[in-house]
Amino acid sequence: MPPSEEVQAAVLLSIQPIAETLGLGTLEVQKYAEGSDFAKHWVLANQKPLFSIDLTRIGGGVLETQIVKKRIADAPEKTVSTPSENYLLFQKLETFLSRRSVKARDAFDIRLLLSRGAEIDKRLEGHLEDSMRMKEINEEEIEKRISNITNKLCIAELRTVLPPAVFEGLAKEEFEAIRSSLRRAFANWLPEVRDELDDDPNGRGA
Repeated sequence: MPPSEEVQAAVLLSIQPIAETLGLGTLEVQKYAEGSDFAKHWVLANQKPLFSIDLTRIGGGVLETQIVKKRIADAPEKTVSTPSENYLLFQKLETFLSRRSVKARDAFDIRLLLSRGAEIDKRLEGHLEDSMRMKEINEEEIEKRISNITNKLCIAELRTVLPPAVFEGLAKEEFEAIRSSLRRAFANWLPEVRDELDDDPNGRGA
């Protein structure tokens, strides 16, 4: 595993200019946990976590068909293997349903992935269906979780991590755009939403 100092230096060099553009100030990278086969770091702004960076030698459970090659922006001759946006959406949907308490950040990430064109194909839909059956999650539970993405929760969790213009745009409509994206993402398990989208040829968009 690379030393933590090298990870921190590489991360800050890449994202600090972006953080300043977004008004997040000076970022900090802290090592959270480390072992012979893994290391976890948190990236913080104003002492609040933005996201984690998890490095591991341990093989993951990503479906081979959902692994894609991406070029590195400032080194186009290099590529990295990464889960597809469709698979990231599948993971986020599964996480949204699995957490003990819902998180607004998961809901926002789902909306973001949908806006980038991510979708759940038939194979991933089957995996999500299996996960829901194992956890005995039904239509009522999905609706309840979506309704728990309240204005209060969104303000508390998203104000400090989103660019002001993005946050204010969502807050102006009381974050209904996020809840609407969740309903569209889970439309196959919400009959009323599915029927509405079937009647609207443009309804599957985020």
